[in-house]
Amino acid sequence: MDNPNCNTKHSKGQHLTYEERVEIEIRLKDGWTPYKIHKHLGCSFNTIKNEYERGKVLLFNGKVERYKASVGQKNIYGKS
Repeated sequence: MDNPNCNTKHSKGQHLTYEERVEIEIRLKDGWTPYKIHKHLGCSFNTIKNEYERGKVLLFNGKVERYKASVGQKNIYGKS
């Protein structure tokens, strides 16, 4: 389901905003692939892949991986 009010267009060479991270989290929950997300946001595929690794949390004793935008935002500056 596309959001008609989505106006997040990524500028090349810039960090992801928190809103873009939330959008990644929502799209991943909806079953979108990283490739489809990178096309939607207009940023590099590697940016999406790296952001997923940065914001990944393990659930159920490490058996399930999920992306959390708040964790990705916090980890961008090297804080735990």
